[in-house]
Amino acid sequence: MRYATVVFAAAVVATVAALSVSALEPKEAEAASAVRVCGGEKIKLNAKEERTLRLHNKARKSRGLRPLCVHPKLTKAAHAHSVDMIRKDYFSHGNTKRRLKRYGYKWRTYSENISWGFGSRDSPAAIFKGWMDSHAHRSNLLAKKFREVGIGTATGTYNGINRVTMYTVDFGMRR
Repeated sequence: MRYATVVFAAAVVATVAALSVSALEPKEAEAASAVRVCGGEKIKLNAKEERTLRLHNKARKSRGLRPLCVHPKLTKAAHAHSVDMIRKDYFSHGNTKRRLKRYGYKWRTYSENISWGFGSRDSPAAIFKGWMDSHAHRSNLLAKKFREVGIGTATGTYNGINRVTMYTVDFGMRR
């Protein structure tokens, strides 16, 4: 009898903890914090975007590269692309050149990494690991020529899967 009571109590505690985490998770993803942009002002990034930026700059620093600074126009373009992929249920770079131009970013060169995840594969760390395990994506994020970055995420339904987060990272070097 005592064993059953302990097991039941443990199950109740685990259920309450799981519900608490799932209730807090959306708020955490939406929480915004201000980071400095290339010109010194500040811009708000959500928790996933900020963590993605920190992972990029940590990898660059460990290899003796300068950190990326956040450019507002690249950030708007990246965010709009992630939102568009969720809304229109697709996963593709599309026309990055035209999108950057539409948001007013005057580039000399640019590149883009995109990814998506859900569940345990939705964290910035999991997405970043995937990029680092890919030669082409790793080359973009470790390229010396890039100093500016825009990071945008959007969460919704993709391909029939709920709570998918799309990640777009636009790298640039202005004219």
